[in-house]
Amino acid sequence: MADLSTSYLGLALKNPVIVGASPLTATVDALRRCEDAGAGAVVMKSLFEEQIRAETTGLRQELENELHWHAEVFAYMEADLGMRYGPREYLQIVSEAKKHLSIPIIASINCTTPENWADFAAEVEGSGADALELNIAIMPTAFDRTAEEVESEFVRIVETARETVGLPISVKLPQHFSALPHLVLRLARAGANGLVLFNRLYQPTIDPETVTVTIGERRSASAEISTALRWTALLADRVNLDIATNTGVHTGADVARCILAGADAVQIVSAVLASGHQVIGEMTQYLDEWMERMNYETISDARGLLSQAQKPDEDLFGRCQYIKGIVGAD
Repeated sequence: MADLSTSYLGLALKNPVIVGASPLTATVDALRRCEDAGAGAVVMKSLFEEQIRAETTGLRQELENELHWHAEVFAYMEADLGMRYGPREYLQIVSEAKKHLSIPIIASINCTTPENWADFAAEVEGSGADALELNIAIMPTAFDRTAEEVESEFVRIVETARETVGLPISVKLPQHFSALPHLVLRLARAGANGLVLFNRLYQPTIDPETVTVTIGERRSASAEISTALRWTALLADRVNLDIATNTGVHTGADVARCILAGADAVQIVSAVLASGHQVIGEMTQYLDEWMERMNYETISDARGLLSQAQKPDEDLFGRCQYIKGIVGAD
């Protein structure tokens, strides 16, 4: 059998498949089910900054205001998890999970500002979490706020976390930035250890019959993987950050694609929600068989073979491919 082990955020994973923050990782039993299904690591359900700031006071309304754009919010509200527990309960789950799970447990904070949650982050470290994922959910809707100001807020959030904890820190980013590589460098300098590419925000739609804004497709599909693959390939081994590719990872072939692009790991949620926990084993089985066919003994043998760092003279994910697609050139 091929060696599927990998390293992400300095953590040893038996395979690169991580179950991401979602209702699938909200309780100790849920976390154990992910481990039993073969996951290499788990990211706990995010605790929202609003919960840390004000416990549950006014939380439902604050979260409902975000339903139409943030995937985690909708999933938690739908599962009645948004208000089920607060900071104290979260810490207890981390502590209890560490007693029962052998795979790494990554805590997650969903935040929009550098304030309110720093002390809690320190308590997360004390509870035994192996790493901290910052799901930074800033929606730039203000006309008087520049791109530089928004990006600087991401950096300040990471700086706050790094000043507070010694844990490895990953940053889960949305897809759209004017100059993503420059921001990524700033995040690395601020103390980040890894990236999750990308946070899938909901795409709202409009119902013309009811004249209301409604939620579009709630789950990702394999066809959505292209953007994450592109930026994984462009960033891998060109910045000192580990990368977990997210959004559109539904099959073992998708996992292999991410590894070839340069990912250290992948995160999945929609695939498990759609197909059940057995999809984790199906992914790792495919990965093992694929590596055997390709004569790759370890993940490192395959990782990044199609990244920009490995092929600096080829325009694998840039304008050249766009032109080829338009004119049909070889």
